[in-house]
Amino acid sequence: MGVVGRLFGIVLVVGLVLHGCGGDGGNDNGISFRAVGVFQGELQQDQCQVPVADDAIADPSIDLLLDSPQIDDGYPTGAFFCRGFIWLENNLSKEALVVERLDFEYEIPSARINIPSNSSAFGARINSVGADPEKSPNPFGPPNVYIGQPQAQIVPASLILFLRQNRQVLPQLPYTMIVHITARGRTDAGQQLTSNEIQYTILFTAS
Repeated sequence: MGVVGRLFGIVLVVGLVLHGCGGDGGNDNGISFRAVGVFQGELQQDQCQVPVADDAIADPSIDLLLDSPQIDDGYPTGAFFCRGFIWLENNLSKEALVVERLDFEYEIPSARINIPSNSSAFGARINSVGADPEKSPNPFGPPNVYIGQPQAQIVPASLILFLRQNRQVLPQLPYTMIVHITARGRTDAGQQLTSNEIQYTILFTAS
């Protein structure tokens, strides 16, 4: 995982794998199913190069103009299409898993209203940590790594509209919104796993 992994304090668990961690909602510590963090791709000739494990660039936060039409369809999209990639790992020794959904909870310090949560269907399949890289080639790096973008779902269009319509009960711009992200998946054996939580910070500005 190199430098990027160390930036997030992530330890790739190889061999020390928990196969029997609970049922629904199990794996609360993200040992078998780990979310590493949020990353950005590189723009090359107006094309976005998806991050890979060896040289992914950390993307912990972004500034967004709340009234910009560039975010009317949600974030990431539009001018920000090369941001907001989520790195997930399957540390099970033998079983692949399918990421069924991503859950997003939102926190705005000093807000006088609860911010509605969001869930996004995903559907990515991640091979086990023990998968043969020659038999299971992976464009993102090791066979147990997946790096993908929940298009326009980190902050969906409905939430952008909610923030614009509820200015009177939100802090004065600029204000910070913290996005809490967890992933949920199911193993080949049918066991449901929940990743650890990662966070993404958005500073909404007026200009």
